[in-house]
Amino acid sequence: MKPIIKERLKGMISGLIIGTLVVGGGVFAKQASEMIEVEYSNIKVYKDNVLCELKDANGSTIEPFIYNGTTYMPVRGTASLADMQVTWDGATQSVYLWDDMVPDGTPFLEACPPYDNGGCGTYLATEGQSFSMAGEKYSNGLASSNGYALFNLNGKYSNIECTIGHTGYEQREGKYVSFIVDGRVVKEIELEPECLPKKVLIPISYGLQLKIQFSGSAIGVGDMIVH
Repeated sequence: MKPIIKERLKGMISGLIIGTLVVGGGVFAKQASEMIEVEYSNIKVYKDNVLCELKDANGSTIEPFIYNGTTYMPVRGTASLADMQVTWDGATQSVYLWDDMVPDGTPFLEACPPYDNGGCGTYLATEGQSFSMAGEKYSNGLASSNGYALFNLNGKYSNIECTIGHTGYEQREGKYVSFIVDGRVVKEIELEPECLPKKVLIPISYGLQLKIQFSGSAIGVGDMIVH
C-alpha cells in the first residue's frame, strides 16, 4: 500500500462554516472566518461500488478533505450522487436539499394547493376555471374579499410571480394583499381605485409557510407561477 500523501492547506476559509452549538438548551449557528488546517489524502467516493467524481456548480472536480478527524464532502457533488437537487440562498446563507424540484414556470396552485382556505375562490386552468380583472380572464390563482389562504411551502420556492388586481367594480380605497412567509410580511400590495392589474414578484426565499391575506373586497391574484 502506498503511504498516504498528506497535503496541508493553510488559508482563510471565507463565508459560513456551518455548525451548531447547544448551550443551555439553545441552538447557535456559527458564522466566522477561521484559519484551519485540513488534510487531503486522495479520498475516493464510491456509489454502488462505482468510483465517482464530485463536481461543483461549474463542473470542476472537488476532492473531499479531513478536518479534526471528520471527512468533509462538497454538498452539491454529494447530493448529485444521491440524485438530490441543491439550491443555495445567499441572503440567508442556507443550503436546501430535496428529491424533487418544481420547474420554473409551474403554476403555484398545482404544485402547492392551500391546506387552509378561509373564504378564497381557487381557479385552476386544468379545471377550466377563470376569473376576470379589468376585462381580462385569469386563472391559476385566487379571488377573495377579506379572506386568506395558507400554504405549506416545504422550503421549495424562491419566488412567486403573479398578477394582482380588482375583480369587481367596487373600487373603494384601502384594498391590500399581504404575503406573509413564516410569520413575516414579505410583500404588501395596495390596489388603488381604478388601477389596472399589476404583475409582482413575491420573495418567498425558500420559506416553510405562506399566508396570503386579502384586505378589502373583490381582489384577485392570478397567473401564479413559481421560481
